[in-house]
Order: sequence, then C-alpha cells, then structure tokens
Amino acid sequence: MQKIIIKNFGAIEYAEIEIKKVLVLIGEQASGKSTIAKLIYFFKSLRDDVFNQIYQDQKRDYFDENLDVISVLQEKFYNWFGSTKNFNDDFEIKFYYNFELDKSLILSLSQDKAIRCEFSPNFFNDKFKDLIGEIKKLLQSTSNTDNWLSHNQYKLAYAQIISDELNKLFNNCYQVDSLFVIAGRSATVSYSELFERELFASIKSRLQRNNDLIYHLKTQAVDEILMLEFISKILNNKVYLKDWENSYSEYHNSNYILIKKKVFEILKGEYIDDNGEEKIILNSQESICLRNASSGQQEVIRILQDILVVITKGLILLRIVEEPEAHLFPVAQKNLVELLALMVNQNDENQLIITTHSPYILTVFNNLLFAQRVVDKNPSTEAEVEELIPKEFWLKAKDFSAYSLGNSSIEEEPKYCESIFNQQTGAIKQNYLDAVSEMLGGDFNALYSIYTKNSRRR
Repeated sequence: MQKIIIKNFGAIEYAEIEIKKVLVLIGEQASGKSTIAKLIYFFKSLRDDVFNQIYQDQKRDYFDENLDVISVLQEKFYNWFGSTKNFNDDFEIKFYYNFELDKSLILSLSQDKAIRCEFSPNFFNDKFKDLIGEIKKLLQSTSNTDNWLSHNQYKLAYAQIISDELNKLFNNCYQVDSLFVIAGRSATVSYSELFERELFASIKSRLQRNNDLIYHLKTQAVDEILMLEFISKILNNKVYLKDWENSYSEYHNSNYILIKKKVFEILKGEYIDDNGEEKIILNSQESICLRNASSGQQEVIRILQDILVVITKGLILLRIVEEPEAHLFPVAQKNLVELLALMVNQNDENQLIITTHSPYILTVFNNLLFAQRVVDKNPSTEAEVEELIPKEFWLKAKDFSAYSLGNSSIEEEPKYCESIFNQQTGAIKQNYLDAVSEMLGGDFNALYSIYTKNSRRR
C-alpha cells in the first residue's frame, strides 16, 4: 500500500491518506482535494522523470542519487509548484511508495527555502545502483556504433531494463499509462482542433519560459502542465477512436455491449467522428455537433473516450479524475462511476483516484462495494445481485479508501481530513452519509416546522 502525509502545505494543515486501488476524496470547494490529488500524481509520476534522466544521460556512466534523482525531483517540484519563498517553514510531505516496508520520500524546506529531499535508508540498494550504472555504460557504448538497427534494438532492450527497475524502485506496479483528467474538460470540446493545437503550442511555450527561470523566480505551473498532458492524450485518443465502430470491430468480448450501453445512456446518443467533426447521433434523423452539445455531454466525453481507449488497449493505468460528476444528472453520474469501476477492474495493478463534491458519487461507490460484500457473505446470491449490478462493476473493500476534507459544515468540531470508509462493514460510514443528508434537508425541515406551526394558528 502507498500513503501520503501532508503537513502545512498551502491550505492543508494535516492530511494522512492511504492510497489504494480506488481512492475517493470528497469535500467542499477550496478544501484541498485537487492539491492532494496533484501531490499524489507528482510523486507517482516521478518515476518517468527519473527514467528520462537516466536514459538520456551521456555524461556519467554510473548512478548518482543526487543528479539522477534528487535534482530531477527538485526541478520537477519548482516547475509544478513554483517558488518556495512563501511556503510555510515547517511544511513537510511524506510519500510512502511502500508503507509496509517503510520505503518513503520526505520533502521539506532547508534554511534557505530550497526543497530538501530525504529518502528512507532502504530506498536505494547497491544492486540497483550497480545495474543502472552498467546500463548507462552500455547505452553510451551503443551510441558509437554505425549499425543503426542494432543500436536501436539495444537501446530498446536497455530502456526496458531501466523501466522495470524503476517500477520496482517506486513501487509503481508497472502502470504504463498515467493521466490526470482535469476539471474544465469542456474547453477541449468547445473550440476547433486548430485552436486546440494552438493552445497546446502556447502552453508549451509558456512552460518552457518558466522552466528556464531560476528556482526562486518560477511561478506555479502545475495546472498548465496537466492541461498540456491532457490535450496531448485526447488528441491521441481521437485519432485512435476516429471511427467508433471500427475501433471495436475486433473487440466483441463480454464487456462490449455493457460499455456501449452505458456510454449511450450517458451521452443520450452515439458519438461519431464525421471527417473531423465530432458529433452525437441522437436518432436516425437527428445529430448534434459536440461543440453545441450540453455542458454535461462536453464534460464527460473525454472521460468516456479515455475509458474506451484504455480498455481496448488493455493498458495498466493510473487515472486521477477531477469532478467526474460535472454537469451530469445523478443517473449519468451512476453510469459513469460504473464505467470507471469497470476500467479499474481490468487489471489488478490499475489505480483510480477521484475528487468530487457529489454525495451521489459516494452512494454509487457504496453500492458497488456492497454488491461484492453481499456475494462474499453469501455466494448463492451472486446471480440475484448481478441482475441488479453486473459483477464487472463490483469493488472489493480491501481495495478502497475514501476521505472527507474540510468538514466545516458537517461537524461541530471538524477534523480536516477524515477517513469515511469502514473496513469492517466494507462501506462508506453511515454517519457521514446521514450527516450530508441532514445538512441538505435541514433547511426544509426548519421551513416545514414554521409552516406547520403557523398553519395551526389559523
């Protein structure tokens, strides 16, 4: 299991969160959900940055912890979160890549306000260092060969070895496809593909200028970085799904009908790419251009496309999805959560992290967890339960964690970060769901009391 502990980072005073196969963060706006999700993504994507450094290094034929990892990490942090001059002096973030083995990384500030990195003593071992050093030597020796084909074959083989070793080092479970699915996704729908590409180029240019600054002059650019990654991903996804039906021509497995049915129910139609014009076919006579579709359809389409791509490709993935419920009716929220559950269930190593404001999202997850629990307790009920909720959507309690952030309007003495999942019952804590319901119904009950009191007077 992985875990993150955050102290005095921005608005987050203290948060301790277990990162399981599925993690849900719920809270009011400005409660820190997005910040925590971005920090998790920062640590889990560090492996890719270290890979690039090691693979492209032409200066050293040995592993250097400071230059190959720590410097890379520091530069990444400054590029994401900007100058640390206004940070709390006592801020600390501890990320456990393996909690059971106490394999961790701590970020804090030095006296001169620079990022200080501290790895646990068991993080690196001599075997890893020696192997990476040998691969570096081999990469540099193959670069001198005149045989282009042989050179590339060797480089691919060495790249795979580096990748495998870093997966073990960072406990990334071979997640080869990571993406932060940003809020405000409809911005990639409302405009033309030409605008999309120009926006991509503009963000890339702005990030390069920020990268070139010395660390104490950098501005926070994490949102632009994630936007750039997201645009790049959806451009690739649209190419892959150029023709919806053709993409599935050889994918008629048991999930196909289930996926297509759910997608149709969410979109209230069928998505097509008509010579570069994205459309939703409503019926045999009607269609609508995606840029003119409802805000809910625009917000959800990129998530649906991504789900389709990763399932058909069989990718091992990490997905962090911000506000999947955006502009969706509760029934559509239910269908989307079920599709996300289907996606994460495709591989034991897949991981899904969601930030949300919606208690409906919690309720859907609760149902998927309870479905599994009912069958675990009484296997003879499997067929009956599957009639209600297909087994492809069920989730196991051991793979799930959920936290409420903020809690200022729910509890009299609020605790900023609180686990709201009960491992013993395998469900969201009922008192939390009840508190949300009471909060939502409180005004109505008060009004009804006034109404009945005044009605008696007449």
